[in-house]
Amino acid sequence: MESSVADNTDTSSLAELRTSARGWHGVQLAVLGFIGLCGVLQRGNEDVPRSLQILSGGLVLGALVVACVATVLVAVSAWPVYARAPHPDDQTEVRRTVGRLRIGIALTFVAVALTALATTSQWWPAEPEATAAIVEVSTAGGEICGELRQIDTSGVTLVADGNLVAIEFGEVIALRSVTSC
Repeated sequence: MESSVADNTDTSSLAELRTSARGWHGVQLAVLGFIGLCGVLQRGNEDVPRSLQILSGGLVLGALVVACVATVLVAVSAWPVYARAPHPDDQTEVRRTVGRLRIGIALTFVAVALTALATTSQWWPAEPEATAAIVEVSTAGGEICGELRQIDTSGVTLVADGNLVAIEFGEVIALRSVTSC
């Protein structure tokens, strides 16, 4: 009688493990879809250094490989393929199934972490666009508005109406920054 109870417990444990593995297999397929989506959504961002783009791509590919290995481990636990059917009281098969399932679940979390790490490169700060300073210079002859090119010890150089204009400091009455001419 005790042998019969032990056989039912082992068979029941193996059946519960396989049911759990089937549930995790669905989660893993969702993770594979997430990795694929993150890989597709990665855009080339000129502001991100090339080495970081390569690292990010490598992490996404690594996550895909890890997720595939995890999926195989869990799938073998859920739907085993045997050369011979295991004996119902085979504790070795229960231990193997538990081991494959644990490793598969752990690798699933590793794949998600790698994907999250890979996508952080998209938050690389963009360099602000340089804008030219526009100034208005008042002189005795009038006002000149344009894009500031240079200020040195002798004067101010502007681009006004497509022409390069140099004004000596002795001629400048006022100089102010403006938003447009």
